Amino acid sequence: MRSASLLLIIALTAGCGASGHDPKATFGNRFNPPALTTLDPSTVPENSTPFVLTVNGNNFTTGAMVFWNRVPHTARFVSPSQLQVPITTEDLTIFGLVPVYVQTAGMTSNTVTFNVTAQ
Repeated sequence: MRSASLLLIIALTAGCGASGHDPKATFGNRFNPPALTTLDPSTVPENSTPFVLTVNGNNFTTGAMVFWNRVPHTARFVSPSQLQVPITTEDLTIFGLVPVYVQTAGMTSNTVTFNVTAQ
C-alpha cells in the first residue's frame, strides 16, 4: 500500500508541471502582451478603395481584434506575428492620423498610427 501511495504522488506531481513543463507552451501568449511594430500599408489617401491592412508585431493570438480609430475590426490570424484586417471605404472618409492597436487574450498592445492623407 505504501508504494502505491508513493507512485500516485509522483504521478500527480509530474502532471502538475513539476517536471519542467512550460505553461507558456500550453497557453500560448497568455502571459505576454501583444506588440505592434509596423502596418502595411502605413498610409493611403482619404476616400481610397477598401484594402486589407497587414498588422505586424508579436504575441498575437486567434480571436485578436484590431482597433482602427478606436473601432474594433475582426482580424484574420495569420501567425503570432501577423494579423490582417479589412479596412472599408467608411474607415477612409476623413484624413489624419488614425490610431491602430490590437487587443488579444485580454491584453492591449501599443498604438501605431496610420496616415490617411488629404487628396
